[in-house]
Amino acid sequence: MKNFTIYLIILLTGNLLFSQDGNTPTNLQVDAASVGGVTLSWDTPENYRREWITHTNSDFLGGIGAGGVGHFVCQKFPDTLLSDYHGMLVKELAFVPSSDANYASFQPFVFETDAQAIEYEIPDMAGRSNLVLSAPAMSFPGNDLTIDAWNSVDLKNHVPGASLLDDIEPSTYLIDSTKSIWFGYWIYDYDFYPSGADMGPAEEGLGNVIIWCPETGCFESTLNLSSDPPLDFDWMLALSIINPDSSDTTSRFMTLSNDTYLPMQEDESLYLSQNINQTAFKMELGRTREITIEPLENVGRDISNYFVFENGLAVDVVQPSYTDFNTTIREQTILGEREPGFYEYFVRAQTANGLSDSSNIVSVNIQNNPPAVFSLIAPEDGAMVSVTQTNIDNPISFIWTNSVDTDGQSLYFTLDICKQSGDMACYDTTMTDRIYQPSAQDIMDSLDLSSGTNLLSWSVFVTDGLDTVSSSDSTRYLTLVIDQLGNDLSVLQPNRFSLNQNYPNPFNPVTTITFELAKSEFVRLNVYDVNGNLVKNLINNENALGQHNVNWDGTNNENKSVAGGLYLYRIDTESFSSTKKMLLLK
Repeated sequence: MKNFTIYLIILLTGNLLFSQDGNTPTNLQVDAASVGGVTLSWDTPENYRREWITHTNSDFLGGIGAGGVGHFVCQKFPDTLLSDYHGMLVKELAFVPSSDANYASFQPFVFETDAQAIEYEIPDMAGRSNLVLSAPAMSFPGNDLTIDAWNSVDLKNHVPGASLLDDIEPSTYLIDSTKSIWFGYWIYDYDFYPSGADMGPAEEGLGNVIIWCPETGCFESTLNLSSDPPLDFDWMLALSIINPDSSDTTSRFMTLSNDTYLPMQEDESLYLSQNINQTAFKMELGRTREITIEPLENVGRDISNYFVFENGLAVDVVQPSYTDFNTTIREQTILGEREPGFYEYFVRAQTANGLSDSSNIVSVNIQNNPPAVFSLIAPEDGAMVSVTQTNIDNPISFIWTNSVDTDGQSLYFTLDICKQSGDMACYDTTMTDRIYQPSAQDIMDSLDLSSGTNLLSWSVFVTDGLDTVSSSDSTRYLTLVIDQLGNDLSVLQPNRFSLNQNYPNPFNPVTTITFELAKSEFVRLNVYDVNGNLVKNLINNENALGQHNVNWDGTNNENKSVAGGLYLYRIDTESFSSTKKMLLLK
């Protein structure tokens, strides 16, 4: 992946950074330095953000019950905690029913009370004068509740004169931060421990509230106060809120009245008919399980996907994804690696009303970072090597420091060795290592050097496939002083068999293989793959004393090109066998 120099340009339309229609993705950011490709991230459109307000602060502990006595399990948010949510639309209630009960029924409620009387006013369970939202009762078995997991239910408006059992229009209730809200469920018709609680510690008086309604009237308590020993936990409850449609917010605060309510239906009477002895009542905890459950998701409503545009063309389709409680919803996608150049990006949301306006436009100029500069180590500049019959096969080590590529791309080094007289021939080889050790014989053969003093230059280059960089000391010089017999093969090689390293290596498309014979013999020279399979027979006949050269063009015995990779070449005579490796680049 390329690591890029990034120039960001925010392009504004009508001098506005973002569209104001509430349906447009906002705050698009582009990171072209991430491993794996260009990363884009943006905020969910304002109209489609959803948060969960809750006092739940830990994983699921287990179920809690009260011996079958009905009560209101709820969390309380006073006005002091609602300032950030003023005008937000309440949509859903979520809760966790526990498998510590065999059956149970849950009736969701949301109440609003005056903040000034928070210490004295509690939800009006009997008259429902401050009930604003409800939902049909849910039970298990039945109603498709998922036990020991979050369940969410759409809330309905409660209007004066309506029965709790009536299907009222979906919630249009907006949070008024001068009030306080209570949300939860009336639990009834249950056994053992149906109400899911977290592992605490409790937000005392906020996350662990219980409303009891004996015949003498309703009163407020908490898990800590209603149990012996105290249960320091919060209920697993959460309330979904979203930004309402900006075009329809001016008159949607609900107005409560003292209208006469319809008589409770028979099953509603279960709520308030319990004869509770307040002083003797105890809450009970089921088995402690400490279960980690999946968090609630901020579920979108009608965003089907996002279209990501690059230079005016849609290049990616992203499905909405959501996050946990009380977090800003941010979408993300990673595009594939891009070549250097200038790119413009924006995002549009597909909603029920069609495509949204474009997000802010971000422009990036993607530039490749070349490999880091490196230096030559050995041989030292001006070094002299004397070549004789006894050391002609000794390696000459060419060594340089390593280079790095900040983009994480593979690097290849190329070593050039050039003769500085005569035909100025050069010998080059490409590799991933930072050391190369040809013999004096290999250099003499490659450059057709003669006896005497031969001045050579050598240099190394590195490339990442896009940019090529030379060493900091770009060229060094080396002198080979060759014995007067060094080029007389009949003298140098009277009793010598050898197989030399091919050159160039790695190679593409042709390489030369040289070998020496101390006497005339039958020679078989073959190329094999790394699994030992015969690829190509190069020589299979009698050869005279002396040095011999043969080329391999990367084809097999059927004259078809073979794949790039590592190959072996082997010589076999009556007196000598040897194998070496070579690398074919494709």
